[in-house]
Amino acid sequence: MYTVKSQTIKIADKLAQSKYNIPYLTLMKNAAMQIYKTVLPFLDKNKIVILCGKGNNAGDGYELARILHSQDFNVNVINVFSHEPNSDEAKQCFEDFKNAGGKFTEPDNYFSEIEKADIIIDAIFGVGFSGNIPSDSLTAKLICASNQNTDALKIAVDCPSGINCDDGTVDKNTFRAQITTTLALYKTGLFSYPAREYCGKILLCDIGFPKQLYDELEYDCFVADDDYVKYILPKRPQNSHKGTFGKLLMFCASRYMTGCAVLCANAALRSGVGLLNIARDKKTLSILQSHLAEPIFTPVSTKNNFSRRKILSLSDTCNATLIGCGLGKDKNDVKTVHSLIKNSQSKLIIDADGINALIENINVLKEACSVPVITPHPAEFARLICCTVAQVQSNRLNLARKFAKEYSCIVVLKGANTVIAAPDGKTAINLTGNPGMATGGSGDVLAGIIVSLLGQGMEPLTAAACGAWLHGSAGDLCAEQIGEYG
Repeated sequence: MYTVKSQTIKIADKLAQSKYNIPYLTLMKNAAMQIYKTVLPFLDKNKIVILCGKGNNAGDGYELARILHSQDFNVNVINVFSHEPNSDEAKQCFEDFKNAGGKFTEPDNYFSEIEKADIIIDAIFGVGFSGNIPSDSLTAKLICASNQNTDALKIAVDCPSGINCDDGTVDKNTFRAQITTTLALYKTGLFSYPAREYCGKILLCDIGFPKQLYDELEYDCFVADDDYVKYILPKRPQNSHKGTFGKLLMFCASRYMTGCAVLCANAALRSGVGLLNIARDKKTLSILQSHLAEPIFTPVSTKNNFSRRKILSLSDTCNATLIGCGLGKDKNDVKTVHSLIKNSQSKLIIDADGINALIENINVLKEACSVPVITPHPAEFARLICCTVAQVQSNRLNLARKFAKEYSCIVVLKGANTVIAAPDGKTAINLTGNPGMATGGSGDVLAGIIVSLLGQGMEPLTAAACGAWLHGSAGDLCAEQIGEYG
């Protein structure tokens, strides 16, 4: 599936009106009806409070309130800004609710109504929200009171108020929904942390856009699913041999960090690559050989230029090269990492200590012969861009995109809902995976899957997106069978 930015939603609305002759009021009423049908299984006849702002999101809220009122639900509206909405369409929905006998909560009772509510529906701000909600404002106080009612089911119309739907950043006074009924198209920011944790279950509501309209839009992010991965994975022809499925080089591991390479190598082999060569010093290889049967083991040193040229020559004979897992921080190894990045004709993926080797000379990425893939976790990425982990996690999407563009690489920013960003702005978000995968070695497995797909002929962005999906899906299957702790 694809996700869009808020500007694309505005374009879609205008196209629906100008090209397909669908009045905006019709779209608004369609939206409210679809939200009603979507959340109906979660509703009962208990007390419902809807928080309405002053924009078109409020129009959806007022029309939803009218529908609920017509179906004998006990619904009250809190008019957050104490006046009619701004647009003509939202004003019409406001009037329709009022004329139907709908109930408005008096200001003196706002907080008591929220406290007693069984269901709280947020229709304050829509997808166009950016900036902040002042903590001393009535809006912030109402949202805070709603979040503190832990017994109430909380539902957001289109997106929870306080979320920037383009980049996933959030205001500190953001509505925390358990269900988000997003309209017409998925919004990119809803799937990126920290926003994702405020959305709960995201349900898409069709508002009546013609099918042709969707083909005219510009999409912001791609989200891989099982159908896409089944389609894109290379088919394995009957008349094939080990060379058909690519050759990999791993420049990984050190004497006291061999497990990384074992996990990575097994993941690469199980992901279908034909041949795997591990290049490292004799002592490290002797340990790896006791755990791995399939790879070729090539003893190499990194102590001089001749040795580094030997590793480069090996890399040039391979379809893809993985640098870093458990490599360590020896200065000669760091020089070798830089040499491979600048000179190798192979597709490259750089992980773990390969990434750490870039910190003092990050511009070496710009000298790569092809577009390398880097796979940092948030702490590694924070070191790369000289900020805190908290800063990375609060703005994952924008920071990954900015880095990918500036340093001409594919960034796989690991973590919940991994972000994959390319230099040309193309972006993917992965939705598979679970907290049980938060364990040492998980990233090594991911690197092995991605490099295997690269070696089998996939383009870097596709390999990274498919690899992240496969990695997370394997974790989800495991959690389903034996639990996250297992």
